Amino acid sequence: MKPEDVISAPRSPATPELAVLGTGGLLTSLAQCCHPVPGDSIIGYITRGRGVKVHRRDCPNILRGDEEERLIQVSWGSQQATYPVTINITAYDRGGLLRDIGAVVAGEGISMSSVNVSTNKHIASFLATLEILDVAQLSRVLDKIERLPNVIEVRRQTS
Repeated sequence: MKPEDVISAPRSPATPELAVLGTGGLLTSLAQCCHPVPGDSIIGYITRGRGVKVHRRDCPNILRGDEEERLIQVSWGSQQATYPVTINITAYDRGGLLRDIGAVVAGEGISMSSVNVSTNKHIASFLATLEILDVAQLSRVLDKIERLPNVIEVRRQTS
């Protein structure tokens, strides 16, 4: 690969810098189905009329696709932006649970841009959007939340 083959994709403040191989400057954006973040293994899909959509390599939409000729190699560029990642938390409801989750998130230096909580029969379900730097930071915060008392499950929302 020659240096001129690597093209920095156009980006908005919320879109990471991507190095897209051999696209000649096509518009590049992140797929909304799998929400890739820096550190995820990614692949590009050349759409009809919307440029290149970047997916996680394990995205069901990519895995079941039958147009392999439209897939291209992409890689994360250098950046320090944050990316919204939605997580699901299931826990036995208790006083101070939201405070404890918020303290873990804040302790990692992560902003929580939204949170929705519902309870049903003493089970609390959280849907929270975190602004993270990369997949390693996400993994750390998920692990710490999972260790909180009464937490049953913490996972990244994939769709």
